[in-house]
Amino acid sequence: MNIIINPTKNLSSLLQPRSIAVVGASDSIGAGRNVIENLKMLGFTGKIYPVNPKRQVVLGYKCYPSINAIPDEVDCAAITIGAGQIIPVLEQCGSKGIKGAWAFASGFAETGETGKELQIKLKETCDKYNIAFCGPNCVGFANMNDHVATYSAPLNPNLISGKIGVIVQSGAICIALTDANRDIGFSKIISSGNEAVLDLTDYISYLLEDSNTEVITAFVEGFRRPERLAEVASRALELNKPIIVLKVGRSVMAQRSTAAHTGALTGSDKVQDAFFKQHGIIRVDDLDELLETAELFLKSKASLPAGDRIGMITVSGGEIGLIGDVAAEMKLSFPPLTTAGYSALKKVLPPFTNVGNPLDAWGSGDLRECYPRCMEIMAQEPDFDILAVSLDATASLAANQGEQYADVARAAVKVKRTVGKEIIAFSNIAGGTDTKVKEILDSASIPFLQGTRESLKAVKRFVEYSKVRHAKHNSSINGFSPPFEQTARLIEGKTGFLSEYDAKALLETYGIARPKELIARTEAQAVNHADEIGYPLVMKINSADIAHKTEAGGVILGVADEAGVRTAYRTILTNAKRYNPKAVLDGVLIGEMISGAVAEFIVGVNTDKNFGPVVACGMGGVLVEIFKDAALRLPPLTNDSAAAMLNEIKSSALLKGFRGRPEGDVEALVRALVQIGRLAVDWKDHICAIDINPLFVLPKGKGVMAVDSIIELR
Repeated sequence: MNIIINPTKNLSSLLQPRSIAVVGASDSIGAGRNVIENLKMLGFTGKIYPVNPKRQVVLGYKCYPSINAIPDEVDCAAITIGAGQIIPVLEQCGSKGIKGAWAFASGFAETGETGKELQIKLKETCDKYNIAFCGPNCVGFANMNDHVATYSAPLNPNLISGKIGVIVQSGAICIALTDANRDIGFSKIISSGNEAVLDLTDYISYLLEDSNTEVITAFVEGFRRPERLAEVASRALELNKPIIVLKVGRSVMAQRSTAAHTGALTGSDKVQDAFFKQHGIIRVDDLDELLETAELFLKSKASLPAGDRIGMITVSGGEIGLIGDVAAEMKLSFPPLTTAGYSALKKVLPPFTNVGNPLDAWGSGDLRECYPRCMEIMAQEPDFDILAVSLDATASLAANQGEQYADVARAAVKVKRTVGKEIIAFSNIAGGTDTKVKEILDSASIPFLQGTRESLKAVKRFVEYSKVRHAKHNSSINGFSPPFEQTARLIEGKTGFLSEYDAKALLETYGIARPKELIARTEAQAVNHADEIGYPLVMKINSADIAHKTEAGGVILGVADEAGVRTAYRTILTNAKRYNPKAVLDGVLIGEMISGAVAEFIVGVNTDKNFGPVVACGMGGVLVEIFKDAALRLPPLTNDSAAAMLNEIKSSALLKGFRGRPEGDVEALVRALVQIGRLAVDWKDHICAIDINPLFVLPKGKGVMAVDSIIELR
């Protein structure tokens, strides 16, 4: 399906104006002067109209007393005056037909209730006149491709035009990025500020359709419309225009009170992480990673790797140790050499060299002959999807050393062109690269990254993005038709918590098996049910008002005979009444004891205020909130995304036949995850939270079993 995402407004008047009115223009140092000087520095060929009732001329341009006094049509207004004067200026813009505007001033929603009211009025004015407005409380934008900007700070004269789009919600961070000496070319640099009218998703959707932008980066403090992110992310994957996000604020949001353990596993930042993973949005941790990752994707996204297998070539055993330590925490894959590759390298390298992957190709120090030959052999290894080349060609090298590294760069170019393997070069030191070496690598679109950790993280995100993009076209969902009428009878008209019996019955309608259970409302009935089910038994209080039955003394395991049933029945009811005298008690559950489980998992759903239902899966049992070994996804889930969740959980090793134990039924667990996600989506207007803890995973071929469950309705 071809998805086209259009911005809420036409942004060409704002970001590609042919004429600009600079309101508050002045010869004095400040935003009004900076805007005009930036336009001159960029070589803007359109019309500039300074607006200031106290000036006749500003920086050589005729100055007008108001917007309305300008005799010509104007595309965009750069407003550099105080917050209280902006709305009247926007009214003038509207009456004159100006469709783009930006305001520098602070004093709006970020300052409190009065500022919020002023920002609402600003938005209403822009909506009234259909004005595409950037800000307020931001430094503006710079369109490097079209040599135009409404930017309140002095632009770095060394900025170059390129293919990386930047959207930043912090003005200071925007200035830091434009001043970074990274030799990266930008297409559009947008400081979005308070996003009163246009927000992050509007700018992303604009850049997605911009022919001059190939990679989109963003510094994000918060999402105004998280529900629209999925749309723009889907379009980005379709176009292979990666979105790289530095999202700050990893603290966990305050969770609403819930009896479900799942709530403790699904903080807002973890939910955002899950959303990013599913939709191919690349999340980075700092500005250096943002720039290195953008450089990698810009140069290499046209040839995404088929897998995550990395071949690494270095010039030092010490470098291998450094890279190995950093890579270990990222779970990067470095497959062993093939027999043929090992033999070929042994013939090239001195006998004392330890041949392996990563490879120390220093040999006897001959980087002109030995190293290029090693690179060629490594590139031909069939088990490597990427060849990473450690190349510490930093700025200001000695002449002879620079020429050595240039030989390595030329070899990398030759290998890429002849072998066709994707090559990524990186320096273990950040702080600039040798100009000549970079020019050689640029000629073959080989990225040259800086910093060991930053470079390896960029590589990891590169292969993760590739997996998501490949999976987008190859994923499937289990075929299952839930009985909606049967499910509705268990949900509709109810609020609060379901009893355990009803919760499991609801799960059963979506294919989640449960133990054989019966409700006993008298002691005699408990004995009869016990005889029918068979010993040993589990007995539990059945009450929608008691979620944590163990804490209430409402669970007794291993009941072995009739006497035990009678005693357990009376004890459970007594404990439950003591624990919550107001609880409505709907008898006692008499259930079979399930044995032979390979592992206990928790599978559940919580509701995020921005992203809706979230499926969690992890190690089950009473310690779930301590270890928090869990993975999250936003439903609906595919078979692939459910399987990927299990790969992220450390305790999933138990399913692989740990220490002689049988293998677990992974396929059944994947089906259960998909079905829980489907239940959460189908009934999202009714269900707040689902908690299956534990979900027993039985040996391969025997399925899974919901042993205990809590479901909370709205």
